[in-house]
Amino acid sequence: MARSLSQLDRGTVVVLPSATFPESELRKIVGIQHYEERLLCTTSLLAERDVELVYITSLPVDPAIVDYYLGFLPDPDDARRRFHQVVVGEDSGRALSAKVLDAPDVIETVRRLVDGAENAYLSPFNVTALEGRVAELLGLPLFGASPQLASLGSKTESRRAARKAGVDVLDGEEDLRSVAELEAALEGLHARRPDAQAAVMKLNDGFSGQGHAIVELDGFTSLEDARITFIAEEESWASYSAKVEQGGAVVEQLVRVPGVVSPSVQLRITPGGAVEVVSNHDQILGGLHDQVYLGCRFPARADYRLDIQERARRVGEVLAADGVIGPFGIDFVLLPGDADGDDRWEYNLSEINLRMGGTTHPFWMARAVTGGVYDPSTGDLVVDGKPKCYVASDNLKSQGLIGRSPAEVIGAIEEAGLAFDAGRGVGATLHLLGALPRFGKMGVTCIADSPDEAHALYEEVSALLVGPSVA
Repeated sequence: MARSLSQLDRGTVVVLPSATFPESELRKIVGIQHYEERLLCTTSLLAERDVELVYITSLPVDPAIVDYYLGFLPDPDDARRRFHQVVVGEDSGRALSAKVLDAPDVIETVRRLVDGAENAYLSPFNVTALEGRVAELLGLPLFGASPQLASLGSKTESRRAARKAGVDVLDGEEDLRSVAELEAALEGLHARRPDAQAAVMKLNDGFSGQGHAIVELDGFTSLEDARITFIAEEESWASYSAKVEQGGAVVEQLVRVPGVVSPSVQLRITPGGAVEVVSNHDQILGGLHDQVYLGCRFPARADYRLDIQERARRVGEVLAADGVIGPFGIDFVLLPGDADGDDRWEYNLSEINLRMGGTTHPFWMARAVTGGVYDPSTGDLVVDGKPKCYVASDNLKSQGLIGRSPAEVIGAIEEAGLAFDAGRGVGATLHLLGALPRFGKMGVTCIADSPDEAHALYEEVSALLVGPSVA
């Protein structure tokens, strides 16, 4: 039967945690297949007894991980009866959605699970033509931007949407589709800003900073002779230039001044077109030239969090007018301005991620385990009238974690007294645990009553598991 998307967080939710990007980009992320587990935060929906959750994965999730998530719910046994994992059974680097489309038995299983549900929809990590086809085969509406609008989340369209909303962007150019166009954009930037030290080239569809390349502008004459640093180790100029010609790119000034920060705002557009601010964060960046997303701090600093929310909402209104629905995030680059005046920060939109992201699961977990409510008027997650804070990362990793089981690490955190304690409203929740045995990698969200306490908890967890932290 035909269905329309009428209610969120009710009925039967089919979660498709597929990071659907080019395989060449997915290979850059260590343990990418296990990133499917990050959306197990959606099990918090099962706290409502009229919700059924269908969760699709490439491979079975370790039962200890499922038990861990369900253990945060009021009635884990009842929730388990309403949690349905559907496994494709393919261990490859392809996006999960591609695997589902090649598995008619998976499509049929999900159809049976949603049969008769008055309210059911597909909740994907991001939307491409593949997710659109999965939704069509299942006969379900998508909670996400339609495949026809997916390009609005590209680096090029991010800059265009920002300008339409009256939000500044860094100096640069977009919609570049050849080496000649890249060179012309770099030459133009250098001419306009002779003091600029470097520029960043961004692939339109890059993921988690792995599609970036840094070009030093001092003495720049051509890309052939330029000093270029590719953020992804396996990238080369031959492979990168081919991706530019295939999918396009942007060029922006890379600002190298003390005090630059990169906060983000998470929003969603409801089926009715309402733009809702969901959360805000300061991003923790690392890797070469601090171009790679490693984690986040919640909330963003008080002196700019409401300003970035207001700008993000304006961009959201532009997207809503274009017909976008679903969750998305907006990243900013803030340059320090006049510390004593009204212009303490120079605000620039960096990019729109028209999908869920690295800040989605920490916020869902913090909200679920604390019972907190987000207050957009302050930018806080409020519990009993008091704000909560956290530090989260997807990148706790070490050789010493390789071979350890999820159950073993869960137990170690509990034994050390660092696990989330509902009575105190403080402690660590864990994610990405399936990547432990093979990759020695996992994630954590450290929740506390202040930023300093959250950071201290993160340091304790990191020291216990991997040694000194990067947060």
